[in-house]
Amino acid sequence: GLYDKIKLVPIDLKNRPDWYKEKVYPPNKVPALEHNNEVKGESLDLIKYIDANFEGPSLYPDDLVKKEFGEELLSYTNTFYKSATTSFKGDG
Repeated sequence: GLYDKIKLVPIDLKNRPDWYKEKVYPPNKVPALEHNNEVKGESLDLIKYIDANFEGPSLYPDDLVKKEFGEELLSYTNTFYKSATTSFKGDG
C-alpha cells in the first residue's frame, strides 16, 4: 500500500529547521507532502491530492453535507489555532 511508499520525516514543531521552510514548504506549516518533485501542503488539499493520485479507500467523504462539514471544521480549527497562538505569543 501507500504506507510502504512514503518516508515520514519528524519535525520539531516548536523549533522547525530552516531547511523545512526553505526547501520543503515555504509557509512553514505541517503537514506537507512531496510527490513527483512537487510539494503540497494544507490538510484539506493533501487529502484531496492523495484521493486523486493514489489507490485505496477515500480519505474524503462522498456525501456533500459531510464534505461541507469537514471543510467548515478545518477552516474553524485553522482560524482558532492561529488566533490562539498569536494571542499567547502576543503577536496579534
